Amino acid sequence: MAWYLVADHRLVEEAILRTMEQLDAIPFDASTPLLAYNQVRETLITQAIAGLGLGRKGSEEDASYLPSTLGELPDLPRLAFMLKLVLRSSEIEVAKFLDVTPSRVRELVQAAIDRLSLRMPFSVLTGCHDA
Repeated sequence: MAWYLVADHRLVEEAILRTMEQLDAIPFDASTPLLAYNQVRETLITQAIAGLGLGRKGSEEDASYLPSTLGELPDLPRLAFMLKLVLRSSEIEVAKFLDVTPSRVRELVQAAIDRLSLRMPFSVLTGCHDA
């Protein structure tokens, strides 16, 4: 999951280390595995996003180039796309993680799809090769 979000091996390692440090402070309750899963998932997503330093990058989602892979998309559209379509988070969850509105999430996801569809068919991204 961390790789999907940050697309950089160094940032993946940092996100996982920060996640492990943060989770060490949370008592593990084996009687509620779904709660534990959700805590780990939310912590990892939060740490991965924090590691990207989105505030430093300005408005790179408006950059004018054609990415050939998801890893080449600007951070916000890639994160919105991965969280919403790959990790199946709700728009409200994605909006919370990215500190944007749900309508902005829809715009970011559509921008990612539009940019990627200029370079490769969406069916390739989704694994639907029968289309």
